[in-house]
Amino acid sequence: MKTRDSFFDNAKFILIFLVVFGHIISPYRANDEWLVSIYHFIFIFHMPAFILLAGHFSTNFHKKGYYVKIITRLLVPYLILQTIYTLYYSQLYADPSMTLEYFTPRWAMWFLLSMIAWKLMLPLFGKLQARYSIPLAILLGVGIGFIEIPERFLSLDRTFYFFPFFLIGYYLTRTDLFDKLKNGAYRVYASAFLVALFAGIYLWLGGIDGASILYGTYTFSSISDMLIRIGIYAGSLLVTIAFFALVPKEKFIFTGIGRRSFYVYILHGFVIKWIFETSFGQAVNSPAGYMLLLLLSILVTVVTGNKYVVKAIQTPFGYLKESLSLKNG
Repeated sequence: MKTRDSFFDNAKFILIFLVVFGHIISPYRANDEWLVSIYHFIFIFHMPAFILLAGHFSTNFHKKGYYVKIITRLLVPYLILQTIYTLYYSQLYADPSMTLEYFTPRWAMWFLLSMIAWKLMLPLFGKLQARYSIPLAILLGVGIGFIEIPERFLSLDRTFYFFPFFLIGYYLTRTDLFDKLKNGAYRVYASAFLVALFAGIYLWLGGIDGASILYGTYTFSSISDMLIRIGIYAGSLLVTIAFFALVPKEKFIFTGIGRRSFYVYILHGFVIKWIFETSFGQAVNSPAGYMLLLLLSILVTVVTGNKYVVKAIQTPFGYLKESLSLKNG
């Protein structure tokens, strides 16, 4: 029986916490330069790293049942969750006119829709050598910036923007990069690099909100936008590698939550969207409030990743498998 690698589960715990924290501070980031800098810092690498891991464990596309798993583990959960989120939002925001739109994902549901596309594209790109397929994926990721996607249709902008990271993760199964990062030899350099990066973001960007650049959801207005995207690709990859250099390989109390990160992802939106509508959520505007948001992020991550909560979700929907598990394929 193959044992799980705590390194990857630790990475997924940290990343899913950053997903929750990034989402929970999003409405408040314009109020504080520190907060918007933290937000930018998180979004440079947390989704690229998550998606890279998804690609790293998507190596079984040649095996029987691959496309059936895409349907049962991704498409069916997407349809269910898109329906539930739409109904939930219509009640939360008292908007009965909110209709079901399966081609335009609600909020964080874009990830499931994009994952379906990445897994469908992988058998085509994975047959090529990395020196051909990765530049082609980057070309598509840059090219999509010249096309205006109506109402985020099928999440095509994010799908093509993030696909290079998924593909890079797939090819990393043929290298020993993660083994080199696990030994801790690069932690000092990685720490210094990340500290310098955050300082640069704070000093140079200040309160400027450039989040859409990191989402991959904006349409280019000039060639300089294209060059910026290419630079973001390079920067995000470097920061992602630095992040993995800092991930511990030992098993901790939170390691199991990383294994259940998929459930944190699909559940946390119900909680934090409700928080935003409470009197507390609408009154947050101070450093003390931002610290409470940090504590709430930890709480939401721990609760939604709790094994008993996950078991309760799995019971009625047995096919809701962990799409980002080490067994993913």
